[in-house]
Amino acid sequence: MQKTFTKAQGLALLIAVNVFWGLSFIFSKTVLEEGMPTLTLAFVRYVIVCLLLVPLCLRTEGSIRLGKWAPRAFATTLLGITVYYFFEYTGLTLTTASAASLILSLVPMMTLLWRVLFQRERISPLRWGTVALSLTGAFLVIGADFTPGSRALLGNLLMVCACLCWVGYIFISPKLMNACSSMRVTTWQAIAATFTFLPFALAERNLWVPISSKAWLCIILLSVVCSALCYVLYGIAIRSVDPLTVSLTININPIAACIGGWLFLGEQLTALQLLGGIMIMLSVLLDSLAPQMKIQG
Repeated sequence: MQKTFTKAQGLALLIAVNVFWGLSFIFSKTVLEEGMPTLTLAFVRYVIVCLLLVPLCLRTEGSIRLGKWAPRAFATTLLGITVYYFFEYTGLTLTTASAASLILSLVPMMTLLWRVLFQRERISPLRWGTVALSLTGAFLVIGADFTPGSRALLGNLLMVCACLCWVGYIFISPKLMNACSSMRVTTWQAIAATFTFLPFALAERNLWVPISSKAWLCIILLSVVCSALCYVLYGIAIRSVDPLTVSLTININPIAACIGGWLFLGEQLTALQLLGGIMIMLSVLLDSLAPQMKIQG
């Protein structure tokens, strides 16, 4: 029987999960800086994830088959994993882990903006203000490296492309997740991602170089902790914590990444990037509180 956690225990799990998801930028950056090609890293990561999730899924679900939902699962894999990690890992080779994490914090606001522009959703002036605040913060984070031919600027723009991929993933996933268990879908996607990454990893074989034990430890942490374990813990935690709290803990991601980048990679944010990051995270906070604020008013 599924163990029930108290709200405090659930919150502690959420904090731990988001800290590790933030540190995943540091782990990935460390491996990439040692010379492992981008899609080779993604391939190795998902091979390990498969080795962990497939036995777990077979034990808990009895099967990994999705039936008629397999085509949609494959589409979500291509967009939310294969193409997403191409942009994220390529961007990380060009920009800092701190800036990358701050840019990915745009996803909630970009999701809201997508609903407004393409699904004709009407939002309050307060929520328009949070969108404007978030986009202004993004301009400061990205534009801080605006010089002709800047590698960091290109990396920041690639992270924006990663955001767009994830927004698309958010909108095509609900029907799939409602029809099939999240464990089965995640395991199926991990297998599919391994096969989609394989040809690209093989194409990079001339770039393969030996990496240190520290880099291999980072890969293990990415696969075992940030992917497999955090997925399980997140699924447990959200059962005992209200949705507002869950959404607010997302802000822990960039904070952990920025602190980790400073401690372990010696990264420094410019004053404009720091201000922009604060504006992005504040926009998410205000947008999450907006419904409560309207009720109280």
